[in-house]
Amino acid sequence: MGFSLRSGLFIASLSALVVIIVAVIRKSLNIKYSIVWLLWALLSLLMAIFPESFYKISDFLGIQLPVNTVFLIMTALLYALTFYVYIMISKHNEEIIKLTYEISVLKKELDELKKKQ
Repeated sequence: MGFSLRSGLFIASLSALVVIIVAVIRKSLNIKYSIVWLLWALLSLLMAIFPESFYKISDFLGIQLPVNTVFLIMTALLYALTFYVYIMISKHNEEIIKLTYEISVLKKELDELKKKQ
């Protein structure tokens, strides 16, 4: 990996890390959800600092080119991120259904109280 590519990746990863941390500090991003993004940025930062480690990982996995290892790792992270998002969506949908039920029960009780008065 050339110096310009490493330095560009380092600057981009460091910038992403700073943006994520600032978003958490300003409370525009929940800490619970920021962990995935922090891991992503740290992996990119490690890739920029220690690119030779991907040669070792490639050899261990039996992959010819380190760039294919990077694509494999990034694709795995994207799948993990997508799965995590779908889990969160499912939880929110269940919560919405529960809240809708509670609102309808409260509305019915309110209507009954209005009729009695």
